[in-house]
Amino acid sequence: MVDLHPDKSLIKGLIVTVVGDSGPDVIANLSDIPEDNALITALHLVSLAGLEEDNDSDASKMIGPLPVKGTSDLKSLYYSEFIKASGAQDERLIEHGSKVGIVLIFETDQLPEIRRASGLIEPYLKLYLSRIKETAELTLDFATKLKNHIIDLVARPRLRIFWIEDKKLYEYNDTGFIKSTHDVILIDEEDKRIYILPQKETSPFITNQIRNRVNELNFEIYQGGYAVVKLESFAEIELLLKKHDIKVT
Repeated sequence: MVDLHPDKSLIKGLIVTVVGDSGPDVIANLSDIPEDNALITALHLVSLAGLEEDNDSDASKMIGPLPVKGTSDLKSLYYSEFIKASGAQDERLIEHGSKVGIVLIFETDQLPEIRRASGLIEPYLKLYLSRIKETAELTLDFATKLKNHIIDLVARPRLRIFWIEDKKLYEYNDTGFIKSTHDVILIDEEDKRIYILPQKETSPFITNQIRNRVNELNFEIYQGGYAVVKLESFAEIELLLKKHDIKVT
């Protein structure tokens, strides 16, 4: 996933931290902040979040906006989760896991946009980190992919297109065309609508499964804020397809 508008992105940097045997450490610093300031910022945020908080808490795990050490025009959001650390020496880390923190850096004058996007960012980070089973998986490659995903998530509204195959959801990388032989899901982020277009041959049972998966996606990524509309044919969204120059093949 590539950021096509890096200069316009809300997210200017990302730092991944983990609390290990020797305390908080920076795993990846994908920002213009010097390493020493990145570490100081991480230490400050970990302290604010609280090292002993309950992993099972239903409360928000994101704090901010908060200052970034050594800057006057940057702010940060900090999200944390506990992840298994079987290689740790500290028994507390082995029992409860290590606290992993994601620091998102943005410009102060973009605070209103960040506030609007935070409803998307927090559930997305929760979902993304839930796939990490061990702190050993927290690599530079992980951080780079996560940063690109977050940049893409909070980018300007777009049309996302998915298809269903073997009960799995796949996203089109090239949205210039849609295969008419697929059960298709279109997410119009501008109008906040999700369109479901199953094949005529698709059974009501499978169609219902698709709708359930779409509802899950709606709540996971968009806080359940999008309307879900079932279509009978592409003709019903002809203008939308023309607007985005999408062809049905």
